[in-house]
Amino acid sequence: MPANVTFTNGVSSPRSALSTAVLSTGFALTGTGTVLLGVLLPLFAEKWGLRDDGAGLLLFFQFSGSSLGAILSGLHRIRSMAIGYGLMAAGSLDLVFVHSRAPFAAFFFFGLGLGMAMTSTSLLFSDRWGDERAAKLEWLNFVWSLGASTCPMVALPFVHREDTHQVFLLILVLSILLLGWVAAAERQDKAMVAHAASGTARRPLGLVFILLTIWAMCAVGVESSLSGWLTTYSHRTGMSSLAGAAVATSFFWLGEMLSRLAFSTPLLKKIGRQTVLISGVSGVTASTIILIAAPHPWMIVPAAGMAGIFTGPLYPILLSFLLERSARGWFFAVAGLGSAIFPWFTGLISAHLDSLRFGLLVPCAGGLVMLILGALVFKPVRHAAG
Repeated sequence: MPANVTFTNGVSSPRSALSTAVLSTGFALTGTGTVLLGVLLPLFAEKWGLRDDGAGLLLFFQFSGSSLGAILSGLHRIRSMAIGYGLMAAGSLDLVFVHSRAPFAAFFFFGLGLGMAMTSTSLLFSDRWGDERAAKLEWLNFVWSLGASTCPMVALPFVHREDTHQVFLLILVLSILLLGWVAAAERQDKAMVAHAASGTARRPLGLVFILLTIWAMCAVGVESSLSGWLTTYSHRTGMSSLAGAAVATSFFWLGEMLSRLAFSTPLLKKIGRQTVLISGVSGVTASTIILIAAPHPWMIVPAAGMAGIFTGPLYPILLSFLLERSARGWFFAVAGLGSAIFPWFTGLISAHLDSLRFGLLVPCAGGLVMLILGALVFKPVRHAAG
């Protein structure tokens, strides 16, 4: 693709539209890669003899790598993206051949690649679309959720055979193809780099920015904790097979995908970002309480879908607020800490109290914290919240 392909006020040429389509496909792959560990976690725990604290540590390593990847994503979005897909390929290659031991290092580097690819793609879309970034970030996160929601269906055949090598081989091949596209076809406008290095990146960051960053950390943490443990939770509450237990995770990501699709349209502007955020936080908190109280495994499935619907728009909208204040990606790393800490703490509490039901109090507490943050953020700036 020529270096002069540009995006101006959201209007794109056919070549830039192809770029958007390919990068969106790559973003969908990162969605699949992010949730794959949670879907296969019961199988891995049995294979490597892990308790919930050890299984939670696997999630911690992957999401810690993802958080670090956000820090390492610099102003040169294309180069960071290429490195990210390269690390995903390297991590997948290691996971193809792993057998006897839990591959903590492989999941760390796989997560590192996911973090770099996701962050650089999000920042590149923000650079390119400017004033339309809120809706475009909803679209980008919709395709991410599409990849996440199809992940259980992709993984189910391997759950039946208890052989995960082929699914990581598929991710390896796709990561290499995306690496080739980014290296050969993508270009970054130098004006974008200059704008990101100055302007909004140098604005003084106040209390509202800090609160929004903590809010984003909680939103990502709740999402990761629920998606990472839903399959295991459904299986333990009475779902007879791992394949059936994975349905709850599918419904979670399906709900998230549909809500992000809905708010990638003018509907978001019509309702208002503040209203969607507060409603979403209230809904996901209530849904998590229902999950904890559910007496039957099949009640978990609709509750998981509700949680996904309410969780879906939270992170993209919070990103739009944050990117209005800073064009650098360091806050992606802070937000990513939630995805490392929340699932890990869920596993720690579950192992300590011998009940994953108690472990799910962690994302429930995250929802309550987000309600408090919403009151703090929007009360003093209600006139500018739209």
